[in-house]
Amino acid sequence: MNKPKRILAFDISLGQPGVALVEIRNGQATIIDKSNIKTTTKDSAAVRASIVYAWAVHFIERNRGKGFDFVVRELFQGRTWKQNAPVFSAWAAVDQALNVFDLTYTDEPITPGTHFKSVVGNGKASKQEVAEAVRKWTGFDGEFASDDESDACSLALYKAIKEGLI
Repeated sequence: MNKPKRILAFDISLGQPGVALVEIRNGQATIIDKSNIKTTTKDSAAVRASIVYAWAVHFIERNRGKGFDFVVRELFQGRTWKQNAPVFSAWAAVDQALNVFDLTYTDEPITPGTHFKSVVGNGKASKQEVAEAVRKWTGFDGEFASDDESDACSLALYKAIKEGLI
């Protein structure tokens, strides 16, 4: 029996980031935990980034006893500073949360098209197609509270595929 590998994956935005912890054991992927948090544009970017930070710290703390073999995130490439600035402030908030636990990303950020192509078979898959593919890979039959949760699971599955774990 192989030692299980756990992948912590973040789909980071300032509006509604998602995170997933996926375990790979004997070639089978299982969603251990997932979460998202919604912020509001009525709050300042500083307040929203603080909320993302607290959420990320809470998720990591609740799961750190399980261990993380890989930590990955999705790449975002906006066309303007108005698109990039909120995402980068959320990235910084999650980076700070990881630093609290002496964690860092194990990979460069992964483009949506890259992980969608590996997990769904289509780099331009719809959010529904991503969720359905994640269910097939993991046997998960519950609901995703947001697309960001299923995207985070897809990121983790991509890493497992890339590492030859599944």
